[in-house]
Amino acid sequence: MMTGLRLAAAVALILAITAELIIGTPGLGLEILSAQNAGLYSTMYALVLATGLLGVVINFGARALERRLLSWHHSVREEVPA
Repeated sequence: MMTGLRLAAAVALILAITAELIIGTPGLGLEILSAQNAGLYSTMYALVLATGLLGVVINFGARALERRLLSWHHSVREEVPA
């Protein structure tokens, strides 16, 4: 269940950014599109990088929650600590 939650969080982020790009609702996707249309490519790439880092942070957060909630499970106990 926790792995599904982690994967769902990643897919949700991707779909949210894509919807913002296509529909034009406020958010990182719209800011990326606006920067691209204005020719501000360094800003556009910075926003893309920020979106990627947000995905990494969400993934690490979900993984930490998984380790904390499932510390009793053998799949978590056998992990090498980071």
